[in-house]
This record gives sequence, structure tokens and C-alpha cells, in this order.
Amino acid sequence: MNEIIYVNKKSKIPLLGLDFLGIIDRGTNIIELKPITLCNLKCRYCFVSAGEYDTNFIIDSQYLIEQVQTIAEFKGHYNLEIHLAPYGEILLYKNLYDLIDSLWEIKGIEIISMQTNGLLLNPDIIKEFSEHNLTRINISVNTFNPRLAQYLCATDNYNVEILLRNIHMLLDSNINVLIAPVWFPGENRNDIMEIIQFIVNLRDEGYTKEQIQLGIQKYLVYKTGRKLKKIKPRSWGYFYHQLSELENKYNIKLKLGPKDFGIHSRPLFNFPLKEGEIISVEIVSKGRWKNECIGKINNQFCTKVLLNYPLEYSKDLLGKNIKVKILKAKNTENLITSYVPYQ
Repeated sequence: MNEIIYVNKKSKIPLLGLDFLGIIDRGTNIIELKPITLCNLKCRYCFVSAGEYDTNFIIDSQYLIEQVQTIAEFKGHYNLEIHLAPYGEILLYKNLYDLIDSLWEIKGIEIISMQTNGLLLNPDIIKEFSEHNLTRINISVNTFNPRLAQYLCATDNYNVEILLRNIHMLLDSNINVLIAPVWFPGENRNDIMEIIQFIVNLRDEGYTKEQIQLGIQKYLVYKTGRKLKKIKPRSWGYFYHQLSELENKYNIKLKLGPKDFGIHSRPLFNFPLKEGEIISVEIVSKGRWKNECIGKINNQFCTKVLLNYPLEYSKDLLGKNIKVKILKAKNTENLITSYVPYQ
């Protein structure tokens, strides 16, 4: 079994700055939380390669809450949404219900949403979510075809019938649902249309646009992600053209934007850095892969440090102060990536 690192105050790992762990702020009223990296699947298309990390992480819920309180105060205690969206599966997080309860105690949080592949849902979990007042759950459903679903998610245990039953149960438990399929060009266009018809039928049955939403995602490929063979991403122009055609066909809005989810600009909680800048960090942990580690900038911010070949993480790095060069640090988000050695 791969190593699991438990992140708390004693770990010295800050919760801001990483893309795969902790808290992400993109300058809106959404505070995105990633408390775990474990996943129950190894989907063939996963752009972050979840399910096969060399090292996994689990954050102590109280440690997470303390930092969320700081950011909520910075942004303003009103109209905030917490979105639980790990590089993994949120239903594997042991303290999930306690985390939700603690989040509701923070002034200004009005929505708590999460994303999941949905395969671990069951009536007991849904009942718990209802009792803990979960607002919305986003479920990744790419097809209702069992064989294709099993192929895409690389598992024989994908039961579409049970998943659909749980979606209806969520809706009847007053939990809003967003179905979030990925459109794979040349692979699941008919499946996408079937999902659209499913949403249309539910709305015809009386469920509102808020109760059941549809957010079709474009297939994206990243260097560190898994890729589907023989399927190439198409342009954004092509993607939106296809959505327009389906909007006309089904009389449903498919091109969604921030306003559809109540997202608006708010102050960005970040650490100002520029690409190419050289800073000193303390190495406080290995990363997910052998060629990355975590560098502490201060008590709140850290950076993902990419170790250029042939350098790999070793215990000799732990606790050392090293100079790294900033690769990415945008003024629209609080993510920081650096690398070493550099020239």
C-alpha cells in the first residue's frame, strides 16, 4: 500500500498554494477544499491521475477549518460557498460529516457542495447528507451504458442502475444534484444526448433547474494525467458549437457560466510572486510523486516543488532550506509551482 501522510499543524504543511491538496482560492466567493487524495477509481481519462499516487494525503478537519475561517473573514462573511473537490474521492474522507457541520458554523457560508464519482453513494450516506444539510452534489456520469461506463472508469463495479436510483434519492432528500459528464469526441455523443434527455424528463416531472442541473465538461488532456487512446481533444469553439446545437434540439441551457452558479468576484487570498522569481523554502514533505515535494514559504503558503530529472525526493531533503525558481504563480488564483535545480 502506498504511504499516507496525515496533514495537521504538527506536519508543518501549509494548506494554501498546492493544486492537489488544501484550499484553493480563485478570487471568487467559492472556497475550494481538497482534504484527501485517495480515490476508489483509476479512470482512464483522469487529468490528475488520481488513484495511483506514490504518496497520498489526508488533512485533519480541524486544521482545515481554522484556515477556512481565516479566508472567510478575509473575503467577507456573506454569500460564501464551500466546494469539496479533491484530487480523489470525497466520500473516502472519514471525517466528512464533522467537516460539513463545522463549516456550517462559519458565518457567511450559505452553500456547501461537493463532487464525487457517485459509486460509493448508498441510502445511509444520502440520509446523512440530508441531515447535515448538504446543499448540492456534483456527480461525474459520462454515460448510462454500463459497458462504456466500466471502460471509462476502468472498473467492473460500475452499476448504472444503482447510481440512477441514488440520484433520485438525493433529489427526494432535498439535495440538489448536478450531473457532470465529460464529452469525449467520437465516443459518447449519443450518451450525452441520453443524459440531456434524462435531465429534461426530470424537469418535466417537476424538479426545478436548481434541483437538477447539467454541466457538460470538455475533455482535456494534461501531461501528468491519463489519456484515452484514439480520442483527441477538440477546440473550445467546436465544443461550444456542439453545445449550441444540443441547446436548440432539447430546449435546455447547456453553456453555463459563473452567474448560473452564483459565482462572483471577491478578494483573492494569495501570496504575491512572479514567474521566474527565486525564493527560499523549507522542504516539509514529499509530494504525490517521486519527482515532487512540498516547500513551505510561510505558515499559510507552500509551493509544489518539481524536482527536475534526475533529481528525486529523498529523506535527506526533509527540513532543508533550498532556493527554488517560480514556474507558475498567477494573480487569479493562489496556486504556486516551483522547480529545482534551475539555471
